Amino acid sequence: MNKKVTAADVAAYVGVSRSAVSRAFTDGASIQPKKRASILAAAKALGYQPNFFARTLSTPAQRKRSNLVAILISDFSNPYQSYLFEALSAALQRHGKQPMLLSVNQHEDLDDAILRLSGYQVDAVVAVVGSLPAERFGQCLKLSLPLVTLGRTDARGLIPAVQTDNVQAGRLAAAHLLSLGLTRLGFIAGRGDGQASNERYLGFCQQIQAMGGAAPQRLEAGRYGYAAGFELAMHTRASLREMEGVFCACDTLAMGLMDCCRQQGGPSVPGQLKVIGCDDVPQAAWQGYQLTTVAQPVAQIAERVIQLLHMMAESEEAIPALTSLAPALRVRGSA
Repeated sequence: MNKKVTAADVAAYVGVSRSAVSRAFTDGASIQPKKRASILAAAKALGYQPNFFARTLSTPAQRKRSNLVAILISDFSNPYQSYLFEALSAALQRHGKQPMLLSVNQHEDLDDAILRLSGYQVDAVVAVVGSLPAERFGQCLKLSLPLVTLGRTDARGLIPAVQTDNVQAGRLAAAHLLSLGLTRLGFIAGRGDGQASNERYLGFCQQIQAMGGAAPQRLEAGRYGYAAGFELAMHTRASLREMEGVFCACDTLAMGLMDCCRQQGGPSVPGQLKVIGCDDVPQAAWQGYQLTTVAQPVAQIAERVIQLLHMMAESEEAIPALTSLAPALRVRGSA
């Protein structure tokens, strides 16, 4: 069995002290750039990787940084949440952080989950909360653990949140459908109490009213996802035939609706019914859907999360309670 390479092996290889090796792997440590480069090159050649957990435990409490950031996902089957997780992970790694995934759901005890995370000495938590209320993350506040939520705002203003301007998303969808000359419009909601869904509906209605259109018909699937969209279309085909265009609260609802219409005899999309989704998940651009959608600015969301985490770690200034980012319309073949 090959012997595990140690810091002492790297030090001997380069001809430096073990403390120099440690400084080379420590952000902000005092070491000449040329020496750091030599040590890092030697470490790569020898296959050496420092034990970051051990270094965290041996670091004085006032300077402890594990560089671990936990990402809590409430519904990994949701393509948007997995898409956002990918963007967050990439952004964290670009900034020298290591993402750690924790999947949670509505029925799990979040206090216990967050306590488990604290045992790993995570520096911060990013919660892709979906339908989970931000107020359920009180354990982070008790532990003084920096937290940013995505998808839901904290009504108390205690937890910083980053989200897309959902009202504007609804406005963009309505303006596009009306620009096509359509007059009979509808909205497909997920959960009746969904914050993002209701905000998108509000913007949709506001834009229709502002442009002199008739109030849209609202249908509720009761939940989100492809199956929910398919089932809703199965049971509301008569209502859908009365509409000329629909805006769905998320892409997966729209894709399920489109497939049901194709398989169950109409209405045809986009011939008889124009369909717009929201999120712009990768599947929306698939040839089988070519879904017109309102895109969430995922890359901007990820970068804003990094900025907020840095502010919470390094600054005493007040952290903004909400960052709202602008969506963009992506026109494809469905509308």
